[in-house]
Amino acid sequence: MKYVLYGNDIDETTNALEAGLGWVVKPAKGDFIGREALEKVRAAGVQRKLIGLEMTERAVARHGYPVQKDGRAVGIVTSGSYGPSVDKYIAMAYVETALAGIGTELAVEIRGQAKAARVVKTPFHPSRVKKA
Repeated sequence: MKYVLYGNDIDETTNALEAGLGWVVKPAKGDFIGREALEKVRAAGVQRKLIGLEMTERAVARHGYPVQKDGRAVGIVTSGSYGPSVDKYIAMAYVETALAGIGTELAVEIRGQAKAARVVKTPFHPSRVKKA
């Protein structure tokens, strides 16, 4: 469903904007711890985004596996598994913002081999998955 888990998908190195949780931060409601830092991120632009991945090869992306584009490291997997409700191997990962668009073809390095993956819309749901 794309529920973010503290320690895997979010931690002290991430912010609400890159994790796709900007909707829970309400700058207009007043001051809060971290507001200044978030405003700086918003002004400079988000450098990475938490995205959903669908493995297009039979492979399981796990926490910490590198995400690649044309052999270049562009991100890191935060969590991944087989998704029984969508009957696909799925994962979440932080990638460079420019590569976060739906349909972007990427790869996940698994045991030294690049396995094909595609950025998909989240939350992961059967009605959003293309049948093979």
